[in-house]
Formats: sequence, C-alpha cells, structure tokens
Amino acid sequence: MDRLKIVVCDDEIVQQKLMKALLEKYLLENEMQAELKFYPSGQSCLQDSREILDADIFLLDIFMPELNGIDIARELKDLGTNGKIIFITGGNDYITEAFEIHAFSYIQKPVEYEKFAKVMNAVVHCLEKARYIDIIADREKRRVYLADILYVETLGRRLVIYTKDEELETYLSVKNFMDEYGGNEFLQISRYAAVSKSRIQRIVGRSLYLMNGKELLVSEKYLPTTKKLHIEYIHTKKVANV
Repeated sequence: MDRLKIVVCDDEIVQQKLMKALLEKYLLENEMQAELKFYPSGQSCLQDSREILDADIFLLDIFMPELNGIDIARELKDLGTNGKIIFITGGNDYITEAFEIHAFSYIQKPVEYEKFAKVMNAVVHCLEKARYIDIIADREKRRVYLADILYVETLGRRLVIYTKDEELETYLSVKNFMDEYGGNEFLQISRYAAVSKSRIQRIVGRSLYLMNGKELLVSEKYLPTTKKLHIEYIHTKKVANV
C-alpha cells in the first residue's frame, strides 16, 4: 500500500527505541515505507495534533503520567482522526475503555516481534480495505467513507445511509450495498438493513443496540447469523492477546 504515517507515543526512551526497531524490521520485511513520528508524552503528542491527525496508525502507551494513552486517544478521536489506535500496555486495567473508543487492538508488554507483526498485519490489511462510496444525494455527488457509516436501510426505493452527523438518501438496495461494499465490515440484519460491525454495542434478543444507543430490530431469519458474526468480530479484536 502507499506510504504509511505512524505515530508512537511513549514516555520511556527504551520503549521508544524498541518500537522503532520493531517498526523498521516490519517495514523492511514487508517492503513498505512509512513516516515515523515519536513523542515522549501525551502533551507533546497533542500539541502536534494538527500534524498527526492524518496518521494511519497510532501506537500509544497506556501508562504515562498526566495524560495516559486512553486520554490521548479520546482527544485524537474528538479532533477527528480516522487513524487506527493500538495500545501498548503492561496490564489489563484499561481494556474496557480501549474498546469503548474503538481501539483497533492492544499489545501486552513485553512486546515481542511475532506478536507485534501479527497486529501490524491485521491493521495494514484493515487500512487496505478502507474504502468509500460515491453517491448522488440531493442531486449532488457525495463521497461517504465506509468507516463513518453507522447503518443503512431501505425506505421505499431509496437507501438511507446513517452516519454520526447526517442522513443521506440515494438509489441503491441493501443487497447491492452489501455485494459491493459490505465486505467484512457490515452485517445484514434484515432484508432492509445492514449495520457496521464496529458500531454494535450489544444484541439482546432481537434488539441490536448501537454505540450511540440506537435500537434496531434483527429479523428472525437473520438473527442466528447476526449473533454468530458479532461474536466472531469481537474475538478478532482481541488478536493481540493470541
């Protein structure tokens, strides 16, 4: 893929050197290029936020004084980054918070190359699949990134695309959307609706709840598959523990 931009934030010099060595080894073995930026604290990282919001990958140490990795990730998310966040941690204290902010994964210390490479392979594969959909909405051409979509549903002859900030209508069926763009990122929960896997909070009975609290109904026909794929998706997010 194109040149990556990777940000590392860790307050320990030894750990920074280790991450640099691991990244250089991975990039060399996979014949990839990347711009690497290192920060010794959360404050210095956020002070440079305008320069790093477009980064593809953030490797953040969780345990740092004043601003920890979770604080940094939340701030970066609020500022609008679409980069994948990977936490480096010596414990399990903040795992729940990591998933609440949609962290891509986490790596337990001591960081070994095999484990590191596995997570990097997963995140690079995810980045390669990052795509967008060009639609005509309100007679204007619009580009919607799949990562921004919460769910889609058909109303009459139109497909309504729901993002965090807006609702867009276009002429497309859920089946065509799934065939063309669904890939491994969306779950079809009925004949008329599909949901982003990363936006699902929980499934209770036939009720599917999104992270923003929105409740959707899963049809009886799609319920077994929806539950199965949701569980599988959760497990894939724990790849760094394997």
